[in-house]
Amino acid sequence: MNKLISIVALCGALLTANVQAHSDHGAISGQKAVSIAATHIQKMTFKDAGFDVGKLDESWKNIDKSQLSIASVEDNFYVVSASNSNNQGKLYFQIAKNGRVMAVKDKNDF
Repeated sequence: MNKLISIVALCGALLTANVQAHSDHGAISGQKAVSIAATHIQKMTFKDAGFDVGKLDESWKNIDKSQLSIASVEDNFYVVSASNSNNQGKLYFQIAKNGRVMAVKDKNDF
């Protein structure tokens, strides 16, 4: 019985150490947020992703990464702006620090 308790305690300690060692892997950089926004723009030219702006027109397919930038850094998310010189359009992506795209709008009102 003592061996069983020792084994369970050891397994619990190993699992806890593993979780603590990986606790910071979820945070992304601002550059990664820009990259995520660029990828989503391409996807959104093919289909509506369920955000306020809907499906994007074909002119967004040719957007260059230089047209994307960090508009602001908040406690829990980044706001990435994207400018389309072909149609003068502008998009704002709210991207959580874990990399999830939370919203896409044509105004920065997050």
